Amino acid sequence: MFKINKLKAMLFFTIGYLIIFTVTAIINRNYEFLYYTIIMSILIAITILYHKKFHLSTGVIAGLTLVGAMHIFGGNIYIGNTRLYDIWIIDGIVKYDFIVHFIGIFVATLIAYSLLHPYLDKRLRYNNLLLPLLLVLIALGMGALNEIAELVAVVFFGAAEKVGNYMNNALDLMFNLFGSITACFYLIYYHNKKKK
Repeated sequence: MFKINKLKAMLFFTIGYLIIFTVTAIINRNYEFLYYTIIMSILIAITILYHKKFHLSTGVIAGLTLVGAMHIFGGNIYIGNTRLYDIWIIDGIVKYDFIVHFIGIFVATLIAYSLLHPYLDKRLRYNNLLLPLLLVLIALGMGALNEIAELVAVVFFGAAEKVGNYMNNALDLMFNLFGSITACFYLIYYHNKKKK
């Protein structure tokens, strides 16, 4: 019962901020973020329908809730004249955008693991080299799909200034890699703890 209440709370929070920022995007004619909201809504619907078949834990769903909120807030909230996505957390090194990529691909790696885990034999499940390599490649593929979605926003919604240049794209991919590797270390720790 407690798990169901937590899932409902996360769903209501997500629907709440999506409604607020969808209305805001319509008022501001921010078609780029309407496009992202449609993609997120489709992914949320798939998650709701299939979370049990995907073997997603409450923690992974909480991670998805966090990443979705960070993404929508990042594109719609301004501090002064600067969009949250463009705020430097550590000047010249870490931007809010990179943190979203790091956490997003960390969660994507856990999703990949959740999807694969029931089908893994013991040789692969406890292989501390091959399984992480496989998970990193899958997560980086998910990150590449995100970059393709951003390219669509650039081509059809004129979002080049908001999405960023080649260097920004490369840094996004680098933080994706860091997030996925960190998730793999977490999973190795989790497996070793489970073995004991």
